[in-house]
Amino acid sequence: RLAHTVAERRDSAPEGSYTGRLFSDAALLRAKLLEEASELADASEHADVAFEAADLLYFAMVKCAAHGVTLADVERSLDRKHLKVTRRPGNAKPQYVSAAAAPAPVRTSILSADIRPALPGEQIRMRVFADGELSAAERAALIQRPIIDSGEIMRRVRPIVDAVRANGDAAVLELTEKFDRVRLDRVVVRAPFDVPELAPAVRAAIDQAYANVRAFHAAQLDGPLSIETMPGVKCSRFSRAIERVGLYVPGGSAVLPSSALMLGVPAQVAGCREIVLATPPRPDGSIVPEVLYVAHKVGATAIVKAGGAQAIAAMAYGTETVPKVDKICGPGNQY
Repeated sequence: RLAHTVAERRDSAPEGSYTGRLFSDAALLRAKLLEEASELADASEHADVAFEAADLLYFAMVKCAAHGVTLADVERSLDRKHLKVTRRPGNAKPQYVSAAAAPAPVRTSILSADIRPALPGEQIRMRVFADGELSAAERAALIQRPIIDSGEIMRRVRPIVDAVRANGDAAVLELTEKFDRVRLDRVVVRAPFDVPELAPAVRAAIDQAYANVRAFHAAQLDGPLSIETMPGVKCSRFSRAIERVGLYVPGGSAVLPSSALMLGVPAQVAGCREIVLATPPRPDGSIVPEVLYVAHKVGATAIVKAGGAQAIAAMAYGTETVPKVDKICGPGNQY
């Protein structure tokens, strides 16, 4: 609103008024900007900082309006600065501080950029690059597709699949100990499950998410779709539940009850007779409590305490205790 008002006053301020002088006298406006910037820099009390910042913002908007600059233009400039790969050192100009000469700007290549985990409470931002500021090598690195050697992956996975297919539970237990470093006494946990105690806020969040997901998928069951595309030709689409489904829920490095919900609720709504969840065990051999709670809510019949290719193979072919399923859904990597 202030920007709009200032822009209007640029064209309608009475001659000789203070606002009119600010637009007509560049030296006066410059002096006021420097004055208010200095007073804001020296302010220390909460009220004083707010007071001086308001003054500086006002004169900054006058400066913008005098040159036809809008807040949208300022925002675009901020966006462009955010996209820059090259960063200034951040030192003040010599006339504002008596210090040694500022070091030359350092440009960090995206090929060797320091990528670290976010600190507690730190906002995670997507890395953004401006094409015009990239070198040829940097651009090539960014657009390079991952090289997937499916042959090498199959060479690694095939022995796992063959072992599970041939040796069943024994192979799954052995591979879980090898890859997840957990020694289990059994592969499968059957319903009814021991519903874990969760923090009230966590339980309420899962219950709300469950209700939302269920409402969405339940709406998809509203009768078959039927249309006569031409005289005598009728096409229809209808739902039939898959009898036995396997749902893969990651759980090694992250707790993902969301995956269990997004997979389990549609299976429950569709009326799948057998719902089998596979999820890696925790270091103590237990199942992530949030995933276990979701399994209970969606009516899962069994939980396979295994991850990776061995869990997929176990559900695909079945073992002494792992049910053989008709279709496997869920996220995962190449393996």
